[in-house]
Amino acid sequence: RGGGGGGGGGGSYSYGGSRGSSNYYSSGNGSGGTMPIWGWVSISAGIIGGLVCCCVYKKQRSTSSSGNAAAAAGQKNETSFNEAVFKARQKQTEASSVYATNNATPNFETYEGDFDVEYSDRGRVHSGFVKLQMKHTSPYYKIEGQCSDADGSATITEGFSTYSGDTWWVEETFSGNDKGLKVLTEGNFDFTSNTFSGTWRANSGVLGQYKSFSGKNVSKTFSPGENVTSNPQTLHDMLQEDIPTAVASVETPVVAALPVVQAVPEIEPFVPASSAYPTPSAPPTGQSASNNANGPEIYVPRV
Repeated sequence: RGGGGGGGGGGSYSYGGSRGSSNYYSSGNGSGGTMPIWGWVSISAGIIGGLVCCCVYKKQRSTSSSGNAAAAAGQKNETSFNEAVFKARQKQTEASSVYATNNATPNFETYEGDFDVEYSDRGRVHSGFVKLQMKHTSPYYKIEGQCSDADGSATITEGFSTYSGDTWWVEETFSGNDKGLKVLTEGNFDFTSNTFSGTWRANSGVLGQYKSFSGKNVSKTFSPGENVTSNPQTLHDMLQEDIPTAVASVETPVVAALPVVQAVPEIEPFVPASSAYPTPSAPPTGQSASNNANGPEIYVPRV
């Protein structure tokens, strides 16, 4: 009978072999089992792996959100820029129509020069250079040229000006770090002082104004082709030109004939010679001057 001797102790569940195995769960004697070390390591690794996956997912999601936001902002800036260019075109078209209706006369046929520029950009002032050309294309001026500033070199791809100086143009960068950057300039040209005042805005959403925009070596061509330079040439430019030699001729002055003045000799007064007068004679003998009761007599000779 004796086969049930082990029944009072209860049963046990074990992993691995029948001997020396670590019990995962034990019952019957009232004492609990312990978690194996590798079990804790597995659980810890799982928790850490989960946290890492969560962080990576959140970062990727944040990056994707930032990229989407930047793309949306860029698209918005590009749309606003294109709308501003469209308005500038429309304004120029309306003004040109008025000039055409009134048969307005242009100020010149061509206009070109070099311009020194200062402009504000997010609180800072930068300098630049613009080489500008305008050509009369009735009823407005078409603008072309090159620009150079802190963003690099750019080319004016489109631009117009009215006869009164209302001006706009678009410049675009085709190389370098800012490739694809476009800038719209709007303002007014003073063709007398060769200066420009206005604002600028980029398709990146940044905008500012021009602090100064003044020309040098500006030349204008008038119909039918007379060229007038508003600024004098430098000495170097003058030395590079072939200046024709001018030969001066001396004209003989015409001297009017002087009037001839003939001297008339002065006629001396006639004075008769002393021999023409007789020698005064003595009074008669025996007659004394004292005998004259009327005093002495004066002898007057007769001629």
